Amino acid sequence: MSIVIDPAAPPGESVLQLAAVVADRFDEFTEVAAGYLQQRLDEPQFGLSEAELLGLQGAEPPFGEPEAVIWADGSWMLRFAESRLEMADPYGIGVLFEGTTPSGVEDLSDVDEV
Repeated sequence: MSIVIDPAAPPGESVLQLAAVVADRFDEFTEVAAGYLQQRLDEPQFGLSEAELLGLQGAEPPFGEPEAVIWADGSWMLRFAESRLEMADPYGIGVLFEGTTPSGVEDLSDVDEV
């Protein structure tokens, strides 16, 4: 598990509390995020191939190497660095959270490396 506080500065108390919750419940959030992706990625706007859609239905979700990214404003994302999905190449795929609830899919395929 990795937790990144961005931007690099001493985080506020609320961000530290959120980081503690994410660390304590990391396995739970990983399962929730994988399930959320399995449900959402079959929507047409994500453009998955038939083979990828079938892969989403398997017992093992096609996502791995999760990490939490927590921003200084208290928003956060659980990013799966590894996935067999084309849209996850090369930076993975993320699930945005509002508090402890998944709220969106973050397509990182067009992100420019910094």
